[in-house]
Amino acid sequence: MRAAVLHGPGDLRIEDVAEPVAGPGEIVLAIGAATSCATDVKSVKRGHPSIAGYPARLGHEFAGTVESVGEGVTTVAAGDVVFCANSAPCGVCHQCVRGRESLCEDLLYLLGGFAEKLLIPERVVAKNLHRLPAGVPLALAPLAEPLACAVHALDAVDLRAGDPVAILGGGSLGLMLAALVASAGGAPIVLDPHPERLAQATRFGAAETILATRASADAQRVRGLTAGRGAELVVEAVGRPESWELAVAMAAPGGTVNLFGGCARDSTFTVPTARVHYEEVTLLGTYHHAPRYLAHALEVLAAAEHPWHELLGPEITLDELPAALAGRLHDPVPAKYSVSTRTAP
Repeated sequence: MRAAVLHGPGDLRIEDVAEPVAGPGEIVLAIGAATSCATDVKSVKRGHPSIAGYPARLGHEFAGTVESVGEGVTTVAAGDVVFCANSAPCGVCHQCVRGRESLCEDLLYLLGGFAEKLLIPERVVAKNLHRLPAGVPLALAPLAEPLACAVHALDAVDLRAGDPVAILGGGSLGLMLAALVASAGGAPIVLDPHPERLAQATRFGAAETILATRASADAQRVRGLTAGRGAELVVEAVGRPESWELAVAMAAPGGTVNLFGGCARDSTFTVPTARVHYEEVTLLGTYHHAPRYLAHALEVLAAAEHPWHELLGPEITLDELPAALAGRLHDPVPAKYSVSTRTAP
């Protein structure tokens, strides 16, 4: 079968690999839908904490049909349509017993959704494999992974009805955050430098949009929409140090800033101490997801309150994936691609 294999930064290849065989507790998943995201672009360019070494498989947003099950698997059967998470916590470490499963000290990552089939390990089968709810088309199911990250981001904060929430970035995750905030009764303010993304943000529940300049004027415009105070919650979904600093600048006194967008590992940023001490602005970050957030994300998709299909992006073949993630297929690179892993007849 064919799969995307990353041999090092900038070296993604589509190769023939061995067909997987399910052992005890495992399943073989026939990939029916997979999507890419900015993390895939960054992983190809510079690596990622989930990649332990090379060569490595790629693809962490995927769903499909159970092709075969190993001995002892009773929760699913061949033919079941499922969403498979890209990780599973251990459940017993210091972080897991405190409910912080995204920080599991033995978190098992699963990559390889950009392939015709994938072997799903026992722990993922036991802890983070989900049957698709009624109302969730297979094509949309991979969106549950990034949506679960957005669910986690909002679960970590105190969001009250009517609160103005500034969201920096109108990409897929920014739109997901806007949709979740709107559904929870908040008032999303989405900032992005691309007018077409702002138009889309209104369809995902944004109460206000700002054509971003990525400068201090953006913070002033947020204050102008919030009686001069700033946003009660700011979620940074761009992943640049200068954007983190801007997020801190636009929070209201007593507000919260979730530094959600991942920057390069060696990045630093500057915070005025007065904002944290005298103005009691809370800074936090959230990373990844947990089984409970994935289950909730699937429920959100099933509710169909927002036009989730708009996030799927252009469909490409597995052979086109290396060029697509390198920016040679479309310029700029879309927020997402829908990757067809089927072999042409």
